Amino acid sequence: MYIDSCKTVLLGKPIMIPCLIPVNHKSTPKCISNPFMIDGDCYRVTAMSFGSPHGAVFVDDVDTLDVYTTGSNLGTHSLFPIGASIVFVQMLDDETLKTRLWQNSKGEVAFTAEAACVAGIAAMALQKVLTNKAKVYMGERMYQVEWNRGTDEVSLTGPVDFPES
Repeated sequence: MYIDSCKTVLLGKPIMIPCLIPVNHKSTPKCISNPFMIDGDCYRVTAMSFGSPHGAVFVDDVDTLDVYTTGSNLGTHSLFPIGASIVFVQMLDDETLKTRLWQNSKGEVAFTAEAACVAGIAAMALQKVLTNKAKVYMGERMYQVEWNRGTDEVSLTGPVDFPES
């Protein structure tokens, strides 16, 4: 990716306080890797928002996952009182993620800037990515999520024609 063919957008600060996302979660100050039970299976969800509720779920293989069913079940779970979009994340290496997204009320979609950032920040919060930058493959394209921990600001860099919402 060349710098002259990219653009960077600022997403702001990640909202991780449960009542502001909103997510019903009371055991710790943030909903990080919280177990959600769906049909006897446990999914660990990290809840976050940059404007709309999202959950990030780390899986072994995003390609074999039934994104529609699992995303729908998690995104409409009672722990998300107004629903949430669910981004499924597979670690490819210590800085690279591959994702698929179930968007609330729309089903599976290729990309949103917010979901790409949720995936990257969740990987950093869970110390799966140990730097302040993550490469996120989403919708057949690569994006870079950067989290300035000093200001708590998050930016997304990607192809010059990527949609910001």
